[in-house]
Amino acid sequence: MDFQRIVSADEELLIELLDRQDELAPAPGEGGLESFGGGVDSLSGGLDRMREGTYVEGEDPGVEAIVRRFTRPVFLVQDSTVTPPADSATFAGGESAVIESRMHDAEAFLKVAIPSVGRIDLANHAMDWCGTGWMVHPEIAVTNRHVAELFAAADGSAFPFRAAEGGRFVKASIDWRREYARPGEAVVRVEEVLWIEPDGGPDLALLRVRASDEDGNPAPVPITLMSQADVDDSVGSWVSVIGYPAQSPYNDLADQQRIFDGIYGVKRVAPGAVMAVTPDGRLHHDATTLGGNSGSVVMDMVTGQAVGLHFGGFEGDRNMAVQAPVVADRLATLV
Repeated sequence: MDFQRIVSADEELLIELLDRQDELAPAPGEGGLESFGGGVDSLSGGLDRMREGTYVEGEDPGVEAIVRRFTRPVFLVQDSTVTPPADSATFAGGESAVIESRMHDAEAFLKVAIPSVGRIDLANHAMDWCGTGWMVHPEIAVTNRHVAELFAAADGSAFPFRAAEGGRFVKASIDWRREYARPGEAVVRVEEVLWIEPDGGPDLALLRVRASDEDGNPAPVPITLMSQADVDDSVGSWVSVIGYPAQSPYNDLADQQRIFDGIYGVKRVAPGAVMAVTPDGRLHHDATTLGGNSGSVVMDMVTGQAVGLHFGGFEGDRNMAVQAPVVADRLATLV
């Protein structure tokens, strides 16, 4: 995480963080965020160094944990509605009022987008599920190439499902629910893999799904893809990443436990900001994600449109997404 940018680029959030230092810093030895033992003086000093650009990442894990948790939280979803993060009961000081206000302002857009994002489940496969997908057309969902390649492979101009043991084939479906402490399902079968981008191209794949779920309910509505001009102008804009983070061996286990409270594989909403838009069709953002977020939508919180398709990141640095117009270009070749 670029702590200098986080605490300096967003003045409103920085002011709140400074005003609430004494609430957020647990007293030494009183639990709270592990590794933190310096009290408010440690937090204040760490924030000062972050703002000045003299802070060295890793020098105070407790301060980093507070800044990361307060400025880039991860919310649960229940009944298609954003709910407090899993660790709210144990996080000293509570949630950011600034972020809460931004989430409230985007509530109408989130209520539309959340049901259109689902977990990709597998049958006849060693994995129960493999990532996230979301609707971009009435019968087409998008995900990452590296997700789709777990259950399908290119064969000429087609992308058949992979063979499994016993003469069977892998099956894929998308559950539009999979929420924490909610047993309901809304499962649609992936009928066909329409496109998997070749290696070297953007990390995307397009899937044809059934028009209704197993209970006869229509598939959710597509999420509108943002235009290139708007994507180019999106640096600094607030976004929400909607998807299904999974515990990862590649990320710090203590951070994962601290932020996700041991709850994985369910729908989450993670707010953050667009860091950069690159000429090669990528977008960088700083929302909190894990491996299962592959294929998540990166939704602009002002317009409700998809600004990108999340596909990965570098811990402590940046996350990356395929720009929405690139997805639109591939989709246009199929419909």
